[in-house]
Amino acid sequence: MKFYKINPDTDFNIICSFINPHQFGRKIMSQKTQIHFVLIKNLSIAAANILKQDALRVGAELVTHKEVITAKITDSNALLMATKEQIQKLISKEKLQDFGLKKLALFLEKDFFKPEKVELMVVMNINEDSFYANSRASKDNFEKKLNEILALNPDYIDIGAVSSRPGSHYCGREEEFKRLKNILDLIYSKKYYEKSIFSLDSFDEFCLKYALDRGFKLINDITGLKNENLARLASEYKTKYCLMHIQKEPSIMQNNPYYEDVLDEISLFFKEKLEILDKYGVKESILDVGIGFGKSAEHNMILIKHLEHFLQFKKPLLIGASRKSVINAYFPSEIKDRLAGTLYLHLKAFENGASIIRVHDLYEHQQLFALASAMKNIGV
Repeated sequence: MKFYKINPDTDFNIICSFINPHQFGRKIMSQKTQIHFVLIKNLSIAAANILKQDALRVGAELVTHKEVITAKITDSNALLMATKEQIQKLISKEKLQDFGLKKLALFLEKDFFKPEKVELMVVMNINEDSFYANSRASKDNFEKKLNEILALNPDYIDIGAVSSRPGSHYCGREEEFKRLKNILDLIYSKKYYEKSIFSLDSFDEFCLKYALDRGFKLINDITGLKNENLARLASEYKTKYCLMHIQKEPSIMQNNPYYEDVLDEISLFFKEKLEILDKYGVKESILDVGIGFGKSAEHNMILIKHLEHFLQFKKPLLIGASRKSVINAYFPSEIKDRLAGTLYLHLKAFENGASIIRVHDLYEHQQLFALASAMKNIGV
């Protein structure tokens, strides 16, 4: 006999192909391969005691405040630790309970499926004040840069004509369109739009409609659906719509924004806005938690670490942390020196549920995710 301590993140199906267990047993055991953490805030003492007993009966665990057993407190935060199999058993039990546990059962029923592969969205800015100089393209070198990008076969190309960095001010429709028109005409006349999915990073109806008429397939709206006409536009053109969370506008975004509960507040935001998109008949929407848009460095890290929470909406999740100030907060650095931090945050975002990564450095990200995919598919 030989013994090996292997990585628990190894794909269970790959291990099974090496061992060749019975299919029925394989199906049962696949539900026991991961312990899921569910954080519960303000759980009443009555609910905590019921859930604790139910969890123990199915082999799960519930971590609560030390005074729950003495009833010296009225409520407790708690951590439920359970396998998928145990969660399924708990759902049935909690549906029969009071004290808010029926709501817990409904939450546990949600699917949190992580993506198998990542798509990359590369940024091309045609304005002179975007925060990362290397992402900029002038009218003279735009086509050359575009062909260099297309040679790498990106999934998306996101064109922007106005800066949205903190403190920036909108230049106005007339100026935005002036910057865009020739670029959009070029993409259309030479059928570049057939080689990738082009998106326009804009919230102006006129500019967006002009782009959609010229082969663009994605509206990238950073305003958080401030203008519902953009939802109507996405429905009319049967195009994708990216919904991003933002606190206030770029020109007045706070350096130290306040959230009582950033995960909960952004969840409520998505729920409300998705109902609007559904009302207008938008079929394909993407959710973006808005890294850097009215969040502190800690907020940004929380959102990336617990991104899986937003998979409950069953929508693709987009993350764009490329070279942003969150990196500088933990490792002081200039924008030009933040590639390593960018790659780390984007890898973690993918591992935690993001399926679309918005990047400045396409080649480096392709290399990163090629290695990540190879590692995931390595067996024993």
